[in-house]
Amino acid sequence: MKSMFLSAGDDPYAHLRKHATAVPRAEFEGTWATIELQPDAFARQRYTVGVAVADQDGNFIFRLLDDVSKFDCLYGRDDAAEIRTLIEAAEHGLLRAQNSKIALADTQFDTGMVMLGDLWPTSGRSVDAVLSRLFVDVVPFIPREERKTRDFVTLDNAAVRRLVDDELKRIAGLSFERLSVYPQRAVVDRTSGQSHMLEFNLEPAGKVGSVISAIYKTPTSVELNFLRASRDLATYSRIRELEDRQIGLFVMVPADGSMPPSELERIENILGEQSWSLEKQGFVVSMHDAAGPLARDVWEWASVEQ
Repeated sequence: MKSMFLSAGDDPYAHLRKHATAVPRAEFEGTWATIELQPDAFARQRYTVGVAVADQDGNFIFRLLDDVSKFDCLYGRDDAAEIRTLIEAAEHGLLRAQNSKIALADTQFDTGMVMLGDLWPTSGRSVDAVLSRLFVDVVPFIPREERKTRDFVTLDNAAVRRLVDDELKRIAGLSFERLSVYPQRAVVDRTSGQSHMLEFNLEPAGKVGSVISAIYKTPTSVELNFLRASRDLATYSRIRELEDRQIGLFVMVPADGSMPPSELERIENILGEQSWSLEKQGFVVSMHDAAGPLARDVWEWASVEQ
């Protein structure tokens, strides 16, 4: 209501501008277009089978569908072979344009059944990241397993701990406060006097433990998170002179079907190797894909009487 009474020379958004923050410019800015097929010249139906992304200098990269099995239900296996031929024609035309330094907008194909969609502006972390994102978002016939990777939702340690804490509060009641601690712990080196930060969130009497996540898209992220958590627990246990079975690591893992089987298998292999090594060192290691059973294992390990 205040802006209604301002004179014409006043800035009606002055009260908002002081709260404005500068938005950093994207690392990549360019244009993109769909790559489309029209198998029947007498039908208006088009199929998006790929995406091309160009930078501001005119250079472009592209990605095309390489699995045409979903077209079998539309055309039958024999007729769907034509789709493969058209995709190959699209690839040849795009490669020819790349080699000849022809701009994406000026790219020509050998058949009228292959065409580019309208050019649209885009931006992102890199040209490759933009291409991968658009390909999954725009191309409807990509294999189901590949789409799972994009739809997969990661959970970091903080998110997993909130889920487990909710279950643990229900199980432990008032004793929950005797289990959970603030996850950042400063430890002072008696020799150097320097302070070092260790990260864990469970410290029942005479024990130390941590709830962590393995629900990440890449096996590398899972392994680094696992190693970091086990290192901090091992360090603190040596400082406290804890014995075997007094160190606990509780890991929430991805559920079956939440990501492509090959990726899930890689993560399971990493966790299997790491957990075996820690168990040989005296750790208690528990892994579940749900907060309930993980919280019950925490409670059993802690052995805190109400």
